[in-house]
Amino acid sequence: MTKPDDGALTLGQLANVQRHADRLLREAGAIGRFPTPVADILAAAKLTVIDDQLLDASLLSRFLHKAKANVATGLVTLKSALSKVLGIFEPHDRLVFLDKNIPGPRLPFVQLHEAGHGFLPHQSGLYALIHDCEKTLDPDTTDLFEREANVFASETLFQGSLFAEMAHDEPFALKVPMQLAKKIGASNYSTFRRYVESNPHICCVVVLEPVVQKPDGSFVAEVRRIVVSRTFDAIFDAAVLFSAITQNHPLAGSIPLYARRMSKQRGIILTDRNQEKHECVVESFDTKHQILVLVRDAGLLKTSIILPRVRKRLSISPSGIIS
Repeated sequence: MTKPDDGALTLGQLANVQRHADRLLREAGAIGRFPTPVADILAAAKLTVIDDQLLDASLLSRFLHKAKANVATGLVTLKSALSKVLGIFEPHDRLVFLDKNIPGPRLPFVQLHEAGHGFLPHQSGLYALIHDCEKTLDPDTTDLFEREANVFASETLFQGSLFAEMAHDEPFALKVPMQLAKKIGASNYSTFRRYVESNPHICCVVVLEPVVQKPDGSFVAEVRRIVVSRTFDAIFDAAVLFSAITQNHPLAGSIPLYARRMSKQRGIILTDRNQEKHECVVESFDTKHQILVLVRDAGLLKTSIILPRVRKRLSISPSGIIS
């Protein structure tokens, strides 16, 4: 099932989050240091991290009882695809609790997501107030705060525009976000997402669930999310790629199968919003948790016009020369 965009903000909301993320990066002395020094950023936000807990139902119940509320009052959670709680921000003592089983590549993003809840003034102040007066947030506000925390995590982890400067100095290719993920200390998923969102090229990344192979030799891979560049969104309707990937899907030949981790670059044809056909280049990478399919527009499809062959007529001039 396709998931909604978990980082969509208005321009005003985005600018506000970016301003506070930049301030925290500067206070932590983190700009230009790689891997991004997450521990220093958390310390600059005056947050204490506790990462030896299993965030199970029992622990969550104790937090909820302490808050004396029916929802996660003062506890903003980041949920995975399985709705597993990975992190909790406790505003009263400025504590961040992280599930001890968080996969290593995801840990920096989860830490900085919780830091967003603790550092963004309108969030930390409101949660502290709610914590004290025993009220709850409405679902729309909670959802907005989650999206803001996701964007805050991305802005701090990828150090604002610095990532784009490094990424787009290189030719567009699958290997670029793969290499930068290692340099920055981020997961492949978050790096591919940032790579596309900041990209001047017309491109997108299709995030797929792991492939399910069937006994008859066929396969299916459900689309989890599609992240597009601004230029891609202006030209294409990404909905054409949202259906599950099976043998007849345009991206089917780009899916790594049979224990392969990467696919070779190949071409496909996509139709734009004006019903014009474009040649696109596709590459993909299986992270073992999801498949990341990178699509780049290579321009309008070039068509060859074949003129009918004209049969030349022979004539003989008076001088006897054949022409």
